[in-house]
Amino acid sequence: MTTTVFPAFRTTDAAATIDLLVTLGFTERLIVRNEHDPALVEHAEFALDDNGGIMFGSVRNDGSALDSVGGSSMYVVVDTEREVDRLYQEIVDMGHAIVRPVATQVHGGREFDFRDHDGNSWGVGSYRGA
Repeated sequence: MTTTVFPAFRTTDAAATIDLLVTLGFTERLIVRNEHDPALVEHAEFALDDNGGIMFGSVRNDGSALDSVGGSSMYVVVDTEREVDRLYQEIVDMGHAIVRPVATQVHGGREFDFRDHDGNSWGVGSYRGA
């Protein structure tokens, strides 16, 4: 059996979320926009290579658990430490709040943490786990 995990969250700014995901190396699989307001996303899926992806949609204020914006946490693994450093600079240039600057970790790999426009926590690193 193969299991794939897709973190899911809602956003207050779909365009900013899409820009962030593309910067981090995700590719669009599906975007279903609201027929009355195309700036709103009903459902979106973005893939990260063949290793899974992320699903998101615009805030709906429908009382679901997903509508509590800003509480999600994701870790994105990239191939090289050089890629970590490149992405760190791009995230800084995009204006995201850096929580933990880029550094080599004692357990291996190079990582940094930031918060997006909605307050979600993101980690980016070259460490793939033990």
